[in-house]
Amino acid sequence: EAEGEAAFYGPKVDFQIKSVVGREETASTNQLDFLATTRFDLVYTDKDGKDKPLYVIHRSPLGSHERFIAFLIEHFAGAFPLWLAPVQIEIIPVSEKFEAYGEKVKGALKKEGIRTEMKPSDETLGKRIREAEMMKIPYVLVVGEKEEKNKTVNVRHYKRGQEGELSMDFLVKKLSEEIEKKIT
Repeated sequence: EAEGEAAFYGPKVDFQIKSVVGREETASTNQLDFLATTRFDLVYTDKDGKDKPLYVIHRSPLGSHERFIAFLIEHFAGAFPLWLAPVQIEIIPVSEKFEAYGEKVKGALKKEGIRTEMKPSDETLGKRIREAEMMKIPYVLVVGEKEEKNKTVNVRHYKRGQEGELSMDFLVKKLSEEIEKKIT
């Protein structure tokens, strides 16, 4: 029982969660509605041909979707884990000269189902890296002459920092595993 709740037409079960700031929220709810039956004359006919009342179940498995998304944003402080991030990878070519290689890397990652974007080289390298960090994109891949020659990428993780030069095969395997296992 919860004092002051609007559950006046039947029993309900709520699933309560606490946010990272300690605020309690309703994540989901299931409630029986005994009033709708009489109010809207809701009946069904049983196997003997007799009208029987039916009961409405109000079901909201995620509460409001907006509230659930807001809870996730607050919980992760906008820094979603790789598997949940809208943009999982940001590719940053050192200069315009390496954009074609960046597009090749982007294509390989997208082929594996990894959500990838590329920043064109119309800003300084530092500014593009900083913008990706501000957007809390899980992985930033910098590509330049050395990476193109070696068929690698220079990897930077949002939380762990610089991870160094990795082969594309190794990177795809690593990312796929992180996504599949939902590593946070």
